[in-house]
Amino acid sequence: MSIEATTHPVRTVAQELGLRIRKARLEKDLTIQSLADLVEIEYTQMSRIELGKINTSVLQVCRISRALEICMSTLLKDLELNVTKKQVKDCGSDMLFSDSDNA
Repeated sequence: MSIEATTHPVRTVAQELGLRIRKARLEKDLTIQSLADLVEIEYTQMSRIELGKINTSVLQVCRISRALEICMSTLLKDLELNVTKKQVKDCGSDMLFSDSDNA
């Protein structure tokens, strides 16, 4: 399964990650509740993660990826490509873009 960067309008990191989790969940034919149960979190928290309403921890991403039976890197690959440069800069990751991209 490939969950690559989408070509939609710019989103926050949390929103992009949430979309990827939702896509993977739907490909596994799971409900939000069933995924939440597998991850051992509340339905509302799982829903908020998918909607990009909250920033989740690396540990939660690890648990979610295990429940979805995919590599964590699948969810995180090229994540920064779909978010604003300002968001990435706010994360302290200036090196993700070349000098020409920062112009």
